[in-house]
Amino acid sequence: MKYEDLINSHRAEEFQVDDAYNKAYRELILPIKDPWQNLDSIIEFVRKWSRRVPIGKNKDEIREVVISLKKEFETIKHYNLEDLEFTPKNRESIMKIFDKLSATVLKYTGTTKLMHGMNPDLFVMWDKGIGKHYGCAPNSMGYIHFMRLMQEKIQEILKNHSKEEIIEETGVSLPKLIDEYNWVNFRTSKSV
Repeated sequence: MKYEDLINSHRAEEFQVDDAYNKAYRELILPIKDPWQNLDSIIEFVRKWSRRVPIGKNKDEIREVVISLKKEFETIKHYNLEDLEFTPKNRESIMKIFDKLSATVLKYTGTTKLMHGMNPDLFVMWDKGIGKHYGCAPNSMGYIHFMRLMQEKIQEILKNHSKEEIIEETGVSLPKLIDEYNWVNFRTSKSV
């Protein structure tokens, strides 16, 4: 993954159309300043992302699980993908968040969408095809491994390009930009 790859993926036809997913991201995730005040918007984003996830009747359960994880989200809220320290405490927080959310109807893909909504500067979204491409199991340990790999890739890019330059050019966070690259190249529907 190179800078040019990220930019080209961001400009790909898939992201230029006004589909429900990209519209939901722009309307429900980008404007968020405080995820705890906008939790319903984050859950709605996950619902719009996939109608296969039965959020409607499970919204209250998902909300309760997220609220129960506030301590864990707060532990890592000041980190960005490029500077996350994979200390035992931070790994434990991420794994607990992933495990509790993926035990709901969100499963593991919807879980990473919700995690990204809670901290778009830290969490990279994935799906089965993306995780498989990087050799990551669809569980919390696999997600930690995935996050380390994504951090290494973005740190390499940041050696030659500033974060500010990248965000100014694309208008999205580094984890979202990586997600777009991964989605264009490795999403589950491409591996079928």
